[in-house]
Amino acid sequence: MRIVLKAWSSNPDYSAGCDYAIVEGGKAFLKLALRRINALCEQKILDPSVNETYYWDSSAQYFSPWIDSVSQSGAAEDTCFQLEESIDALEIDAREVATTLSDFGVPDNRITAVECAQMIVRDGGIAFNALLRDSDIYVTTAEISKQMIESALASASK
Repeated sequence: MRIVLKAWSSNPDYSAGCDYAIVEGGKAFLKLALRRINALCEQKILDPSVNETYYWDSSAQYFSPWIDSVSQSGAAEDTCFQLEESIDALEIDAREVATTLSDFGVPDNRITAVECAQMIVRDGGIAFNALLRDSDIYVTTAEISKQMIESALASASK
């Protein structure tokens, strides 16, 4: 299973090729995310002012179906069009988070290079942020809820 997330740039006028993020939602990743959420909840018992924790994590790949579309060959243009249609079908812009089958793929030429990638853990779920390579622009994703993680983990265990 893959999880597709809406992403936002710290520069409202420039998304820098980071309109969305995709995360491989395998069993190991889901267990890790849930374990980190539970650890934060335990920390909050000792210190109620703890709001969120950050972990270095490069699970999310940031992408946009629209970058470099001018210089595309016919086959690459078709792939981009299919990616756009897939995103429209998932309604990511309205829902912000959606799960899809593992056959949902993003071509390598659509993935944006990032640095300092992190997982943000909150008691209600997880999100991701990263610094775009060679810039001062950050991107942040929508939050994957704890309920979605638990549900996906239950489905993966079957």
